[in-house]
Amino acid sequence: MRVFVRTKTALVTGLVTITATILSAAPPSATSHAAATTPHGAAGRSGEPWLARLLAGSTSGGDAWRHLRVLDRIAAENGGVRATGTPGFEASARYAAKVLTDAGYRVHQQQVPYTDYRVDAESATVTAPAARQVRALVMRFSPVTPPGGLDAQLVVPRATTDATAGCSAADYDGLPVSGSIVLVQRGSCGYTAQQRVAAGLGARAMLIYLSTPSPNNIYRLHAFNPQAFTIPVASVTQAQAEQLAQESAQQQVRMRLDLRGHEVAGVTANLFAETRGGDDRTVMAGAHLDSVTEAPGINDNAAAAAALMATALRLAPHQDKVRHKVRFALWGAEELIDVGSNYYVSNLSPAERAKIALYLNFELIAAPNGVRFVLDGDASEQPPGTPPGPAGSQVVEKVFKDYFDRAGLPYESHDLRAVGSDHEPFVAAGIPVGGLNGGVLGVKTAAQAARFGGVAGQLYDPCYHQPCDTIGNLDRRALDENVPAIAWAVGRFALDVSDLPAAGAQE
Repeated sequence: MRVFVRTKTALVTGLVTITATILSAAPPSATSHAAATTPHGAAGRSGEPWLARLLAGSTSGGDAWRHLRVLDRIAAENGGVRATGTPGFEASARYAAKVLTDAGYRVHQQQVPYTDYRVDAESATVTAPAARQVRALVMRFSPVTPPGGLDAQLVVPRATTDATAGCSAADYDGLPVSGSIVLVQRGSCGYTAQQRVAAGLGARAMLIYLSTPSPNNIYRLHAFNPQAFTIPVASVTQAQAEQLAQESAQQQVRMRLDLRGHEVAGVTANLFAETRGGDDRTVMAGAHLDSVTEAPGINDNAAAAAALMATALRLAPHQDKVRHKVRFALWGAEELIDVGSNYYVSNLSPAERAKIALYLNFELIAAPNGVRFVLDGDASEQPPGTPPGPAGSQVVEKVFKDYFDRAGLPYESHDLRAVGSDHEPFVAAGIPVGGLNGGVLGVKTAAQAARFGGVAGQLYDPCYHQPCDTIGNLDRRALDENVPAIAWAVGRFALDVSDLPAAGAQE
C-alpha cells in the first residue's frame, strides 16, 4: 500500500495453470470450528445469509495467524523481505498456492511482466565540517549522479511553513542553490513539484524526508512520472534531516552523494483461487502478497493475504453451494504501483469484466496502532466534491458497516482514493469496490485513540515499510476482529449480489 497519489499503465497477458513447485508446509485444517461468536444479521434479499454467518463464525484471527507465522518465517529466511522479484516473494506464492490447491480450489497464476529499479549505489556522506555517513535511499527511477558521485554544499529552503518548504522559488531567495544539494521536507505540493523548483534553480540533487512521529523511519520514494525528474533524489530520516538543517543554519555543510540505479525487467505472478461452484456473476476478494524491498511486509500486507487464505479454507467445503463464483486474488507487484492488479483488469475482455459483480480489497488489517477504516463507496462522509466509487460501492460499504454495528465495533469511513492499492484499477473500470484498511502514514487523533484504543499522536503503523514490520508488529485484537468481518462479506456476496448493478451495467 502507498499513500502517494499515482497512476500506472498496465500490460497484457492471459491466465495459465500454475505449475510452480509448492512448499511442503502443511496448511491449517479447513474443518469448521466452534460455533459463531459474531452477530447474526438480517436475511439478504435472496434468503438467509447462512454462509456469511457460517464463515464469520468459523474464521478467526488464529486461522490467519497460522499463515502469518509461515510468511514471517519465509521473510526471515530470505533476507528479511518478500518483495517482487525476490526469493521471499516466490516462496510466499508457493506456500499460498499449496494452501489453496490442497483446499480443493481451481488455482491459477497469471504471469505479469514488470519494470523495477535496481539500486547500484545509495551513499550520502557529510564531508564538512566533520565527516560522517548519512543513511539515504535513492528514489525509484531517479536520475543518477555522475560516476564517483557529486560533492556540493547543502542548502535548506526558507518557507513560511514546513508544509510548503521548497514549493516555490521564493523559498530559496538569497540562497546559493545553483550547484547545491537541496534538503526539503516532503511538502504539500508534492515532491515532484519540489524537485522541479530546485532543479529549475540549478540544484544538482535533492534530499527529502517525511515528517512523522517516528523520526528515525526512512521511506523509499517512487518517481511516478520519471520524465518529470531531472536531478537525483534520495530520502533520509527526519532525525538526520533536522540535524543537517540545524548545522547548515550555523555553518556551511558539504555532502557527497552517490545515487545510482538502473531499470530491470522481470516477471512476477498474480495468484487466483476460484470456487468450483457458482454462476458467472463473480465475487472477487484480494490483497497483495508482495512486500517492499526494505521490509518483511507482515502487516503490509501478509495479514490481509492470510485473512483471505483463512476465509478460503473455511469456504472450501461449501464451494459447490455458492450462488456466485468466488475468486480470491493474491496480487503481485502492488508495491511497484498496482502492477499486478492493473495488469489483470486491463486484460479482461468486456464480457469478462462485466461478470465481476464487485471487488473487495484489504490492506494493513492488523496495524499496531490502527483505526478500522471502511472504504466510503458513495463518498457521503468525505469533503464536498470527493468523487464516489462506481455504482454499487455504497452497497459494499453498508455490508461492512452493518456487520460492525451489529458486532459493536467502531469504524471510520475512508476516501477510497486516498490510499493507493489494488482496488484502484477496479474503480477505473467501473466495478463496485469496498474493503478495509488499518491506516498507513496517518497519525492517530485523540478521538480515535478514545474509540479504538492505542496511542494518540503516533502513526497508525510505525513499522510501515520498515524492517520492524514482522509478526511482532501485529495487533492480535485487530486481526481477531477484522478476519471474521472479511469472511462475512465474502459469504454474504457469494450468495447474493442482487443489490449490485446488473452484469454489464458497470460499462
